[in-house]
Parts: sequence; C-alpha cells; structure tokens
Amino acid sequence: MPRPFKPTVHRGISRIAGAAIATSLGVGPLVCCHSTPSAPSASPPRVADASATTPIAFWRGRAIRLDDLDTALAELSGGIVLREYLLDRRIAELAAERGVAVDAAMLKQEEQRLLETLSEDSDRAAELLDAVRARQGLGPARYEALLRRNAALRALVAGEIAVDEASIERIFDVRHGPRRVARIIAVAELSEASRLAESISAGEDFAELAFAHSTDSSRGVGGLVTPISRLDPSWPNAFREALYDLAPGETSPPVLVDGSWVLVHFVEEMPGDGVELESVRPRLEQLARIQLERVRMDRVARDAAASLDPDIVDPVFRESWKRLGG
Repeated sequence: MPRPFKPTVHRGISRIAGAAIATSLGVGPLVCCHSTPSAPSASPPRVADASATTPIAFWRGRAIRLDDLDTALAELSGGIVLREYLLDRRIAELAAERGVAVDAAMLKQEEQRLLETLSEDSDRAAELLDAVRARQGLGPARYEALLRRNAALRALVAGEIAVDEASIERIFDVRHGPRRVARIIAVAELSEASRLAESISAGEDFAELAFAHSTDSSRGVGGLVTPISRLDPSWPNAFREALYDLAPGETSPPVLVDGSWVLVHFVEEMPGDGVELESVRPRLEQLARIQLERVRMDRVARDAAASLDPDIVDPVFRESWKRLGG
C-alpha cells in the first residue's frame, strides 16, 4: 500500500482493528501460519525412519531419545499438532468428494501467493516468510501441509467466487484513493470518554490527552495512527464512519468500537496517488478474487475444524486439546 506521507505512527486501535489485507497470510483455524491460538507454536520433531528409542541427540555421553521427551512435547503442542493432523485429513476428504487433487503446481502457486501477500519486493517477501516460518515453527513438513491445505481449500471454493464492482472499488480505494490522518483516544468507560471530549472542547491538546489516558498502542505518539481510507475493511466500520463525518480539526463524540469508547480527531486529508482505476483493473480484480477466496476458505476451514470430534484417550493430549478450545 502506498505511503506518500510517512510520519512515525502506530497502526492504532490494535485491539479492535482487523488484520490488514496486505499482511494476512491465509485463512481459518490452522490454515494460516498465524492462526494458531495463544499457545506455544513449536511442534514435536519428526525423526525420519526412527523409533521412539532411537537416539535423537547426545549430551555428555548420554543418548536422548524421543520417548524421553514425548510427554513434554505433547503438553507443549500436542493439541496443535493433533488438530492440524485431523484438519488436514478432513479437508482432504472434502477435496476427494469434489474430485479435487492437489499437485505440485498448485503448491507452488500457493507459495507465490503467500510471498506476494507479504511484500511486492521478492527479496523482502522471502525474508518475511523465513521470519514467519521461524516464529511459527513451520518446518518443511508443516509448511508443505499449510500450502496443501490452502491449495485444497482454494480449489473447493473456486466456483463460488464472483468478483463484483464494489469489491474492485474497495481495493482501489485502499491502494490508491485519498486517506485521512487521524489521532485517537480509546478508553474503557463512556463516562471517561465524555469527560475527555469536554476537555478537548475546552481547548486541551488531543495528543497530550491521548498520551496520558488512551489505552491504545498509539498513545506513545499522541494517538496518531496510520492514514485510513474510507473503504479500508481492516478498520472497523463505526470508526471509519466517525472519521469521515468530520471536518479537519474536528473531534468526534465517543464512538463504541468493539468494546472501547473511542474519540477520533481528524488531522488532515491526503490525496490519492492519481492512478486511474481502469489502468490497474486487472490487478484489482486479481486482488479482489484473492480476498473473496480468503473469506470463503476461512468459512470452509472453520466448518471443517468445528466438525472435528476426536475421542482422545491420552490424558496429556486431551488437556492440550482442551487448551485450544477443542
């Protein structure tokens, strides 16, 4: 996304703004690298052609075997790995029912889509992908499984996607349209938001009040957040409506946004980059299709995950599964 104006800002409203289109890597529970719940992301190592009694390491002359670690590994991430395993198989069943077969070319296309999502610069995209894989514990086996899941899901929903003009216009607005620079203050209680609004009306500085009172991550820079387009779906609709109802220099009344009361101050308008929609229509159609696919893939993946109901007899794996909400 172009950034002709680059102040030092935070993304802002970190607890209520959705993931930006340009940084979303995939869909649904366990379909994407960052979709695992708040649990350790490391997974038990796979020892090729080895039994549980085959040494996997040595320390001070002592052999360390997989069965020395299996309980700790199961506690750490047994539920995550089990859910991935079952979800893989459920999606494979759905694909087989529809006659979908994932091949090497489809896996390569999924990887290319993922890289393009991370950055338009190929070298930077590769660096970011390496970082994501390291952070999420995505070794060769789990990474290939991620690509295979997404490829199967994309094939399953392909016939259901119809790109409309509204989707194209929304992506054009986000990438090339005008944006507004804003400051925000987010607080928990309406009474506090109303008191702060009165202080602002009386002439107190919005940025200073944001620094002193806001619960949002942008408080450190006086509530300044990244420029926002009118149709950017990564920002809550109520927030965007409040911002785009203001004149420059005005502050909104308290707005309830995902459980927080937010004051929005319109700083200035940034013009679009001058690109004509028709000149970039093919790319916009491609991006719109990917976005619509992602939404539908997420729904299919969530339905598949909800249908998983294993009878887990091992108590350690059962507790790990429960921690995932299973």
